Amino acid sequence: MPRSTAPAWHCYYDVCPICTAPERGEMTLLHCAILTLLEQGRWMAGDEIPLPEILSAGGDYLSRLRDAVGDGIPVPAVEHWSWLVAELRLAVARAAGLDAVSTLDPRIDQVLTTAARRTSRGQVKLLDLAAKQFAELYTRPRTT
Repeated sequence: MPRSTAPAWHCYYDVCPICTAPERGEMTLLHCAILTLLEQGRWMAGDEIPLPEILSAGGDYLSRLRDAVGDGIPVPAVEHWSWLVAELRLAVARAAGLDAVSTLDPRIDQVLTTAARRTSRGQVKLLDLAAKQFAELYTRPRTT
């Protein structure tokens, strides 16, 4: 995973399950960015924007969203945008039923193509599930 070159992220959302986790670390910005994209994606799906468009250009979308809304939107450094999109695609593919261990799994595109054929309501449910699974994955207490 890439290391953030940006200063530490301070999320303005008190309900963010990652930012409020005791084990918050360097990857907080990237994890928050993915959750933000999943949350925004459900609104986009509700507006009948196709799933492939929702899952592409995540960093650019967050940058434009922050320009429109202001502080509180996590925008990773440009060099992390491709990683962000890959992780977003993986989160949605996992929610659609793919048990992948890496973004290199060739089944991801097939799973996402199938998921993209769902109704907008089905895509909203898929993005909700992806957000829930992703938040659970990164808020589990560490056992050492």
